[in-house]
Amino acid sequence: MPSRPLTWLSRASRRLAALEQALCSLLIVAFGALLIANVFARYVLNSPLYFANELAVYILIWMAFLAVSIAIHHDQHVRLTMLVGLLPAPAQRACYWLTELLCVAMLAVMLWYAIGWLRSPSVTYDIAITLDWPKWHFYLIVPIFCATSLFHLIARLPDRSRTVFSLPSDEE
Repeated sequence: MPSRPLTWLSRASRRLAALEQALCSLLIVAFGALLIANVFARYVLNSPLYFANELAVYILIWMAFLAVSIAIHHDQHVRLTMLVGLLPAPAQRACYWLTELLCVAMLAVMLWYAIGWLRSPSVTYDIAITLDWPKWHFYLIVPIFCATSLFHLIARLPDRSRTVFSLPSDEE
């Protein structure tokens, strides 16, 4: 079957996923460097970096959210397909579209509430104890994740509807 050209949304989604991958790789390096520096400071200099544990947690949280967004781009997120696989092809397609649209709706609602949460005074004035930085910088990953995942989902729907989930008569 000849491959069809990607839509501009698909190309933008690929570029966004590449950016997310690069940021995730940078965070992995930063995480490793932070842990090595902390071990060196603790055991060689006898003066540990008091902020290292808190910053490491935030780095891991950012990496996890970015990794899930990348998985959504590649359509590799977790699914339970055992029962759906027993259905006839039209019902499988309907289940696919239902779950994709449900994910789009859930991410849109999460994005709406995440933005409201970030704008609330309880987050605005919350300070990371050992870093003495406002926590809202670290919490930005929640709306970023929702927005990028939403974009990845919306970008792949037209391509998926033409390829994997086409009717058998469309393939001739």
